[in-house]
Amino acid sequence: MAKKHKSEREKQLLKTVAQEAVIAQALQFSRKRFKKFDEIIGQLYLGKNLGFSFSDRRISKINECFINLSSKVKASERNLFKDVLIQLDAVSELVSGETYIQVLYNMVKFRGYWNQDLFKWKPISKHPVAQVKELATYLFCKYKIPDFLYQGLYETKNMQYIQWLMHLGDGGRVKEMKNIPIPFTQKMGHYFLMAPAKLSITEALRWAQVKGLNGEGKLAERIAFSWIGIKTYGDEDFWESFIRLVVTGGMFNLNKLTELIDYVREEKRANCNYHLKGRTLLSLFRQSDAWHSRFSNSKSNQVWKPCGIEGYRVEKKSELIVLEELTESRKLTEEGKSMKHCVSSYAFYCTKGKSAIFSLRKYSGGILLDIMATIEVNLALQKVVQAKAKMNKPISEEAKKHMEVWAMNEGLLLNPYL
Repeated sequence: MAKKHKSEREKQLLKTVAQEAVIAQALQFSRKRFKKFDEIIGQLYLGKNLGFSFSDRRISKINECFINLSSKVKASERNLFKDVLIQLDAVSELVSGETYIQVLYNMVKFRGYWNQDLFKWKPISKHPVAQVKELATYLFCKYKIPDFLYQGLYETKNMQYIQWLMHLGDGGRVKEMKNIPIPFTQKMGHYFLMAPAKLSITEALRWAQVKGLNGEGKLAERIAFSWIGIKTYGDEDFWESFIRLVVTGGMFNLNKLTELIDYVREEKRANCNYHLKGRTLLSLFRQSDAWHSRFSNSKSNQVWKPCGIEGYRVEKKSELIVLEELTESRKLTEEGKSMKHCVSSYAFYCTKGKSAIFSLRKYSGGILLDIMATIEVNLALQKVVQAKAKMNKPISEEAKKHMEVWAMNEGLLLNPYL
């Protein structure tokens, strides 16, 4: 027992010494030492590890960028990035958050395309998002470009979008943009430049494709905001044939479009040789209804792990509002029957970790009063892509407010078309 006690004391002593060392190091690089943020930038440039001394997430982001520029061949970029941070910290809001630091890093990576001297730029707006647009226009654009394209500056991986921005800003044509991932005509290129600012770049491509195939504006938006608008590129000839069929198939209830896409998507997944030749829109809807009906009546039950996104719970007078994840195919089926839609067909995508389904419910005295909305989250994008009331109708304003608060709390993006 004595030996064990001594061993414990030695462990405690070592722990105390380690803690004191960390405190001493933190004091060495405390905030008191740096009166201005440019001094912190200078220390990070020299390779000092300040992450443990500051809760500011900008520190780790700037340090990450300097590490990425640490090789000898990138020494000039590294030095330029330091000077850009110090300059813009003094005159703008572009060093106020880690997302804007990523933008500056991307701009430095494309320094060879600057049309003007960044160090002479002065912002007009006081808002960082507007300043990103101002600075990008100043550096890269001789001509006006669509607003949604500025989103490419925030990318951490796909630098292709920044190259498109510079190409169009220099007066180039859409048809000449490199590596467009879908078959694109000159007419589609015309509509690409006209796509609404609320769209992402991938959604804008789909919107322009539908418009270029003579689709109406509402249909173009529905497809852009559907799974087709955010899916990984592939089988594009097939999906163009689907869009053509929908465009030319005549009038139909747009609320049924999501069901149709789910059906065709699953058929194509199950059979890579599945095609639409000889099919009509009417026959597809019949097949889709039959397929969804089979899912609704399925008696087997699959269970999957929660996605990690927290639910939502708020008491309102005598009512309780709860948003909870559904993690069993049986629960999806029950939800679909209650709401008269086909959420049960999403079991496969939930088990694969691609989607998560949540149910927004209202209780009183422990009794379920109403299912206000069924909500789908695209887990790769961390985005709410669908929210449906009964019979696929739009959700109420009350449900929308609860969903927006939940999405903000969990850091989720929201599909504008909800």
